[in-house]
Amino acid sequence: MLSPETRNNHILHLTLLIAVTVIVGLAAITNQSLWMDEGSSAFKALMPTFKDWWFMTRRIGGSDIQMPVYMFLLWAWEKLGAHSEYALRAINIPWLVIAVLALKRVRFWPLICLTSPFVLYYVGELRPYTMQIAGGALAAAAIFKVAAGRDKNDLHGLHATAAASLLLAASSLTAAVWSLGLWVGVFIIRPDWLRNGRFWIRISPWICAAAIIGSYYVYTLLKGYRASGNDTGGVMSTFFGFYEMIGLLGLGPGRNELRISPKALISSLPILVPALACIFIAWLGGLRGWIRTTPRSIVFGTLCAVILPILILVIVGQVMDFRVLGRHLSPAIPAVLLPIAAAFETAEPKKPLVRIVACIALLFSLISCLGLRFLERHSRDDYRRATEIAVEALKQDKKILWQADMNATRYYAYRAGGTRLVNSVQILETDAPSSLMFADLVVVNRPDLRYKQGDYQAELRRNSFELSARFTGFEIWKSR
Repeated sequence: MLSPETRNNHILHLTLLIAVTVIVGLAAITNQSLWMDEGSSAFKALMPTFKDWWFMTRRIGGSDIQMPVYMFLLWAWEKLGAHSEYALRAINIPWLVIAVLALKRVRFWPLICLTSPFVLYYVGELRPYTMQIAGGALAAAAIFKVAAGRDKNDLHGLHATAAASLLLAASSLTAAVWSLGLWVGVFIIRPDWLRNGRFWIRISPWICAAAIIGSYYVYTLLKGYRASGNDTGGVMSTFFGFYEMIGLLGLGPGRNELRISPKALISSLPILVPALACIFIAWLGGLRGWIRTTPRSIVFGTLCAVILPILILVIVGQVMDFRVLGRHLSPAIPAVLLPIAAAFETAEPKKPLVRIVACIALLFSLISCLGLRFLERHSRDDYRRATEIAVEALKQDKKILWQADMNATRYYAYRAGGTRLVNSVQILETDAPSSLMFADLVVVNRPDLRYKQGDYQAELRRNSFELSARFTGFEIWKSR
């Protein structure tokens, strides 16, 4: 039984931790334009009724339909008055709080988590990745609980494991494989559970819930829903995922620069190389200290829980033709950050090198966070401004050739003029003029994804177009 003073101190500490987490999360979120996948989420959230939301979800398709819980919560969140880009993205704050609190007993986890460029970037993205980070943190906490069980007949950590796996499975189809990895890891640590009758009785309600989620995913696959294929996967996408997860993105070139040419990294090597070295040394130092003090079965089970889902995603990604990026590995973020947090605790007082390097790695992470938050090269593609220009041109009865993704455009068009305007803008892509000569305005986004054959700028100039505006991710060309 805790004394009143101890209990009050605990409540105060918890309150301060939650307050700091919320403040950091709110500072990380921006009101920048929604990019294409965010726009798809937001547009469906604007639907007035659940029936309309479900109809639009099935009609647009893609991978969003395989993120059921997050997308439904986003629709409900919008009904509370969250209409703007900033307000919509704030739905991720509770998930950030859960991610921090799940592992708060690891002394330096809140500090490392709240200074992670990966974590803070995806807090500000309208997708279920922060939800998956929270699921990964709960999964890590569950493994700690399972490993702490002393009696062979106890079921310590069972419900924590089941809750974490269900949250991961419900967040998206790709995250469901992390549930599989979690259970494999737990059974390696506690194989006796499989022979325990009480285990099967207590797990049965969780199995029923998992069966419902699994059936839903089978339905979506049978209907043909999936992420869009991309022929630029492979080694480069894996490299970019690594670049994202360890927190280097804010120190080097942005997404658009890397899409155009990986050589953009060269000019940033003077800061990327020492940052990578410090992060890796700190991570290795913390991991080594943990392995030294942890039984082999727990080490092996934990490694399987992390590595098995990564292997499945990489293999399936290659076979099914989609890129596996850092954000698809969000549940693994505790495996990236916990060793760095451990480096501060496990470093020997007489040999402070690891702790010093960990402090330098933390400094690099902070710089990377600031770069992602404030540098122009890391800004999102500006669908908001491009849509405003297109809508204004439509009001002037101009013909537009829209060579850009439609997801975010639907959101901005809907907010400007409802379904009627959305339909007008969509015609620009689906029934666009057969030749540039019939267009007054051409909207082009990310030229590396469009006009793959030939020089699009030369083609536009040859058809009497001139560059009218250029901003992050977009170019607007008008006829002379």
